[in-house]
Amino acid sequence: MTPETTHPEARPLLGFLTAYVPEELFHAAGFTPVFIFHTPRDHGHARAHLPGFTCWVAGSALDQALAGELDGLAGMALAQTCDTIQGLTDLWRRNVPHIPLFHFGMPLRLDGPAARAYLLAELRSLRERVQALTGHPITDDALRHSIALYNHTRPLVRRLYARASVLPPSGGNTSVLPPSGGDRGGAPDLYALIRSAFQKPKETYNQALEHHLQSATSNLHSPFSPLLPPPSPLHSPPSPLLPPPSPPHLLLSGPALADSILFDILAQSGAHVVGDLLDLGERYFAVDVLEDDAGDPLAALADRLLALVPTPTKHHPQRTRAAHLLSLVQERRADGVVFARQKFCEPHGFDYVQLAHALDRAGVPHLLVELEQASQAGQLRTRVEAFVEMISQPHVP
Repeated sequence: MTPETTHPEARPLLGFLTAYVPEELFHAAGFTPVFIFHTPRDHGHARAHLPGFTCWVAGSALDQALAGELDGLAGMALAQTCDTIQGLTDLWRRNVPHIPLFHFGMPLRLDGPAARAYLLAELRSLRERVQALTGHPITDDALRHSIALYNHTRPLVRRLYARASVLPPSGGNTSVLPPSGGDRGGAPDLYALIRSAFQKPKETYNQALEHHLQSATSNLHSPFSPLLPPPSPLHSPPSPLLPPPSPPHLLLSGPALADSILFDILAQSGAHVVGDLLDLGERYFAVDVLEDDAGDPLAALADRLLALVPTPTKHHPQRTRAAHLLSLVQERRADGVVFARQKFCEPHGFDYVQLAHALDRAGVPHLLVELEQASQAGQLRTRVEAFVEMISQPHVP
């Protein structure tokens, strides 16, 4: 049985931890790639190997592995990003030898011919190492099949983001998408649906999300559509000169989607998230891989990785994060930006300074919140609600 014909649920799981891992290559090798989100649980195992000021995204992955919670993985993939991930690579090989690790080099500067040549060499090396583990070749046809599958996912998620303003960022419903035709109950929330893309086989995720998107456009009572109650007969409709205030539109910036507390608080505050600059958010699905039956699929994968909006650990002089964020603010008519930085994440800390300066010059309000291993829900709620109230106030000329 070839990887293309293997049932999605029968494929072994392969974990990954950064936003530059080429999922299609691992899928073509017969794996189902799943992102290892950090959790608030702390078994204390990682503390023996990492200093206390280590970002919990990496610390949690090592802690879960040493606790045996990741023993179901057939492997783990890390792309070169920050110093913490580089350190985790060495710690993983020494302390979690039963889960094979695939480290993937990613250039820091994404422009120029040297970056493409280096990245293509890394992809070819990765292909050989994966083939050595599985014992069967990763053919170009298998790669093209996986590329087509993932290219099906990306426009579906882009359609989901196009409806972001009418979806709550989270409504307490954190279960993943049901199979096509199923109903999990309750309104689907934006980031639970996005997170599912990293947790479910793409074959089933695509089918389920396509079904939900079709229901949203054809059914006026779909949970994707905002429902307005009829006016009460005891009250006259509001004056057309005084329309009800619209909820403030926000953008999010930060690393991953693990902590749902922030999304719950944003939804409860009445704000609508209309887009993001999250590492695993909108930018991750923005660029498709070129499908060319006569071309090199590895080169196509390299071109996509280089074309993405850089994360804070990468640089592209013509495609800066500040310019992209400002264009998002204008395009989505955002009223403000919330920076959700994981505590001790240095790349996003440095990134915040540059992005905040750009927003200040443009007169765009912004809020920085720091997410810890254990959510500080009370403090977070106070700050977010105050920010939403501030940007909701009418501007007095």
